[in-house]
Amino acid sequence: MGGVGQQRRLIGFPAVVVLIILVGVGVVAIARTLRDAEARPGLSDHWHSAYTVWDCTDGGGAHQAVFEGRLNPQGYPYDPEGIHSHSDGIIHIHPFTANATGQHATMAKFFESMFVTMDENGITASEFGVISAVDAVCDGQPAVMQIVRWSSALTAVAAEPDERIYTDFGDVRFKKDGEAFTIALAPRDAVVPLPLTVNDLLGVSPSLVADLSQPEGPVQFDDSIGGNVPGVEVQDP
Repeated sequence: MGGVGQQRRLIGFPAVVVLIILVGVGVVAIARTLRDAEARPGLSDHWHSAYTVWDCTDGGGAHQAVFEGRLNPQGYPYDPEGIHSHSDGIIHIHPFTANATGQHATMAKFFESMFVTMDENGITASEFGVISAVDAVCDGQPAVMQIVRWSSALTAVAAEPDERIYTDFGDVRFKKDGEAFTIALAPRDAVVPLPLTVNDLLGVSPSLVADLSQPEGPVQFDDSIGGNVPGVEVQDP
C-alpha cells in the first residue's frame, strides 16, 4: 500500500507543477495584453481626434478659433512630443518619444505644443484670448470649464458623451483613434456641441470607415429571403 501511495504522490506532484506553470503563463499573457493596451498610442501609431473650444458666454454660445500654434525655426509646427494640430481643428497624435505614448499621451502635451493653458478658472490661447470661468453664468446657471469626450466622433451624439472632465484637464488621455473633444465653458452636464471637424476625420484616418461598417454582433441569415426576389423590370421602348 505504501508503494502505491508513494506512486500517487509522485504522479500528483508533477501535475501540480504543470498547473502552476499554466496559471502563471495565463497571468503573464493577461498582464501583457493589458500592458500593450496601456502602451497605445505607440511610436508607430498615427491617430486623430476632432476638437473644438466652446464658450457659452459668447453671444449665447459659439465655437472659438482653432489653435494655430507656432512654427519652429525650420518652418514646421512646434511639436516637441508628437501631439499637435495643423490649424485644422484636428489633434494629430503620433508620438515621437516614449514621453507621449500610452498613459503619457495626454491633453497636457497637446496644450504645450499649441501654447495653451487651461485650468478650472479658464482657458487662454493667443487665437481667442482669455475665456474666464470666474463668475461665468449661462442660462441662469453657473458655467464651469470642462472637457467633454466622445469615444467615437463619427457616431457621436452630442447629448450622450462618454465622459465629462471638470478638473485635472492636462491628465485627460487620448485613448483611441477617432475621438472627439469639446473644451467648453458651460454649465455642468449641459449639452455642448460636437466639434465641427468630426467628419474631417474620414480624410485623415480612413481606417475609421472600416470600423463603421462592422456590425455590432453576429449577422443572422434571414430565411425569409428566398430566391424569388423580383428584380428591376426593364421595358422595351
